[in-house]
Amino acid sequence: MSAQAKIVQMQSGKQSSAMYEKHFRPAEVARFLGVSEKTAYRLFEPVPGVLKLENPVRSSSRRYRTMLIPQSVYERWYSQQAGKGA
Repeated sequence: MSAQAKIVQMQSGKQSSAMYEKHFRPAEVARFLGVSEKTAYRLFEPVPGVLKLENPVRSSSRRYRTMLIPQSVYERWYSQQAGKGA
């Protein structure tokens, strides 16, 4: 499959909406929920659909990671949490 065909397939498929939807960083989600950024990382680390980017090859012991939370994943998680507390 050529690169052009892959692009057309992505634009016409369901993946294109996920690709272009709003993504939140943990700091934004922390502000929404009124928790610390570290807590937001812990809450969303195991959630399916969250994008986690990490550089596995580091000479230092510091862990550099980036997490992006798609809006649909955040909304699904939030509605599940709201259902638990009610």
